[in-house]
Amino acid sequence: MKRVILVFLKFPEPGRVKTRLAADLGEESAKAAYEKLVCRVLEQCRDAGPDRIVIAYDPPEKSGEIQHWLSPWLVAYPGEVSWHEQSRGDLGDRLEHAVESVFQECGRETQLAIIGTDCVHLDRDIFAETWSRLDEGADAVFGPTEDGGYYLLGLKAPQSCLFQQIPWSSEKTLEASVEAAGKAGLSTKLLPKQFDVDTIDEWRRVEAQVSGRRCFFFDRDGVVNRSPGPGYVLHEDNFHLNAGIAECLRWLKERDWLVILVTSQKGVGKGLMSAQDLERIHRKMQRELGEAAFDGIYAFTGEPDCPHRPKPDPEMIETACERFFIDPRLSWMIGDADRDIEMGHQALLAGTIRVRGEKAIRIEADHTFDSTTEITSLFERIL
Repeated sequence: MKRVILVFLKFPEPGRVKTRLAADLGEESAKAAYEKLVCRVLEQCRDAGPDRIVIAYDPPEKSGEIQHWLSPWLVAYPGEVSWHEQSRGDLGDRLEHAVESVFQECGRETQLAIIGTDCVHLDRDIFAETWSRLDEGADAVFGPTEDGGYYLLGLKAPQSCLFQQIPWSSEKTLEASVEAAGKAGLSTKLLPKQFDVDTIDEWRRVEAQVSGRRCFFFDRDGVVNRSPGPGYVLHEDNFHLNAGIAECLRWLKERDWLVILVTSQKGVGKGLMSAQDLERIHRKMQRELGEAAFDGIYAFTGEPDCPHRPKPDPEMIETACERFFIDPRLSWMIGDADRDIEMGHQALLAGTIRVRGEKAIRIEADHTFDSTTEITSLFERIL
């Protein structure tokens, strides 16, 4: 059984997203709020571990810009990603077309969770309950919202009756949808009630969760995985996680820290490996880390068109802070080289940690230790 999450979203343009919020916040601030909601929702989709994430986007002419906008989150996802432009028509028409397309693409042995980007409480437990309800025989699983709509619809087959003659964006949306399911003889189940973010009061209920976040930035070789010495890890078979890394990442994520990889992989630019080789290595890393996987991955490859700059330039950290809404003053860097520590200093992070290895030490970190197995106990003392 293939498990798929279908995400409906729009390109973030002022005046086209979160228009109700814009009446109170202004169009630019409403756009920024929307981007924060999307960021959080995509992190939770990835953490749920589906086989595939499908992005149903609008408008179609913004395809390239939307893929660039979402790449920081989706590059860290080890499963399949596909893109569908939304069809024309009302919401029901667009939902029906997208659902039919996903089942055609993925096959009938598929469990599908359809979501928007207005609910930030879509954690892995919500998705797990959705899959469980479908396994138990439900034909449609609804996640009710406080305003009478729904934040999630789970299906195991296309059901056109759920998308026709429904009063969308009203207090009757869920009621009418459940009634339509009943008339069609479908079995339905309800998830816990949540709320969408549409009004200023609802935004204030979640703003602190999606703004000014804290992050641990990790170097890769010598910290996350065994050091390749003076060379590079050129193939996924030669990539081996260091002891204690999965445990320390899980410890951080359980306490609502973001964890982001910032790595130099100039073997790509030197022609020793391809960008696809690097992608395969990182997919293996993310699969092995499982629930402890990195939230984002930034790599300087040394290629002429690489969008990132080499360490100790703080660009990768600064870019991640902008895209993931991170407060650098609450965040830390951990690495095994002077350039990692200097990058953390230049990014004005709260602190730096060094894993002592083969590299000479000329720049002192705030904390230094000998083995990655000691990281979690250090976190327990200093964080």
